[in-house]
Amino acid sequence: PDDFFRDRVEEPAALRARVVLLRDRPTGGLSAAPAARDLALAHDAPVSELEPGDGEELEALAELIAITDFAAVYLALASGV
Repeated sequence: PDDFFRDRVEEPAALRARVVLLRDRPTGGLSAAPAARDLALAHDAPVSELEPGDGEELEALAELIAITDFAAVYLALASGV
Protein backbone atom coordinates (compact mmCIF):
# COMPACT_ATOMS: atom_id res chain seq x y z
CA PRO A 1 0.00 0.00 0.00
CA ASP A 2 1.05 3.55 -0.69
CA ASP A 3 2.17 5.57 2.34
CA PHE A 4 -0.13 8.59 2.24
CA PHE A 5 2.01 10.63 4.67
CA ARG A 6 5.41 10.13 2.98
CA ASP A 7 7.39 13.19 1.93
CA ARG A 8 6.65 13.64 -1.77
CA VAL A 9 8.97 16.64 -2.09
CA GLU A 10 11.99 14.33 -2.31
CA GLU A 11 10.55 12.40 -5.25
CA PRO A 12 11.74 13.69 -8.62
CA ALA A 13 9.10 14.88 -11.02
CA ALA A 14 8.49 12.55 -13.94
CA LEU A 15 10.28 13.61 -17.11
CA ARG A 16 8.10 14.30 -20.10
CA ALA A 17 9.08 14.81 -23.71
CA ARG A 18 8.23 18.09 -25.44
CA VAL A 19 8.20 18.74 -29.17
CA VAL A 20 9.87 22.00 -30.21
CA LEU A 21 9.06 23.18 -33.73
CA LEU A 22 11.39 25.73 -35.28
CA ARG A 23 9.25 27.48 -37.86
CA ASP A 24 10.40 29.45 -40.84
CA ARG A 25 8.44 32.39 -42.14
CA PRO A 26 5.52 31.33 -44.31
CA THR A 27 6.45 31.42 -47.99
CA GLY A 28 3.17 30.18 -49.41
CA GLY A 29 4.54 26.68 -50.03
CA LEU A 30 3.73 23.45 -48.26
CA SER A 31 5.07 22.96 -44.76
CA ALA A 32 5.36 19.88 -42.57
CA ALA A 33 5.05 21.95 -39.38
CA PRO A 34 1.23 21.79 -39.08
CA ALA A 35 1.26 18.03 -39.62
CA ALA A 36 4.04 17.59 -37.05
CA ARG A 37 2.15 19.74 -34.53
CA ASP A 38 -1.09 17.81 -35.08
CA LEU A 39 0.72 14.47 -34.73
CA ALA A 40 2.37 15.53 -31.47
CA LEU A 41 -0.90 16.84 -30.05
CA ALA A 42 -2.66 13.60 -31.08
CA HIS A 43 -0.15 11.75 -28.88
CA ASP A 44 -0.67 14.16 -25.95
CA ALA A 45 2.85 15.58 -26.26
CA PRO A 46 3.27 19.24 -25.34
CA VAL A 47 4.34 21.43 -28.25
CA SER A 48 6.34 24.67 -28.36
CA GLU A 49 6.63 26.60 -31.60
CA LEU A 50 9.40 29.11 -32.18
CA GLU A 51 9.26 31.60 -35.02
CA PRO A 52 11.93 34.16 -35.87
CA GLY A 53 11.17 37.85 -35.55
CA ASP A 54 11.09 40.36 -38.35
CA GLY A 55 14.31 40.98 -40.22
CA GLU A 56 16.54 39.57 -42.92
CA GLU A 57 16.74 35.83 -43.60
CA LEU A 58 20.23 35.57 -42.11
CA GLU A 59 19.08 37.37 -38.97
CA ALA A 60 16.11 34.99 -38.61
CA LEU A 61 18.39 31.97 -39.02
CA ALA A 62 20.83 33.34 -36.45
CA GLU A 63 17.99 33.88 -33.98
CA LEU A 64 16.80 30.27 -34.25
CA ILE A 65 20.36 28.94 -34.02
CA ALA A 66 21.02 31.07 -30.93
CA ILE A 67 17.94 29.69 -29.18
CA THR A 68 18.88 26.07 -29.89
CA ASP A 69 22.52 26.71 -28.92
CA PHE A 70 21.42 28.23 -25.59
CA ALA A 71 19.13 25.26 -24.94
CA ALA A 72 21.91 22.77 -25.73
CA VAL A 73 24.34 24.48 -23.34
CA TYR A 74 21.68 24.75 -20.62
CA LEU A 75 20.84 21.03 -20.92
CA ALA A 76 24.52 20.08 -20.90
CA LEU A 77 25.13 22.08 -17.72
CA ALA A 78 21.99 20.67 -16.09
CA SER A 79 23.05 17.10 -16.86
CA GLY A 80 26.56 17.65 -15.50
CA VAL A 81 28.47 17.39 -18.78
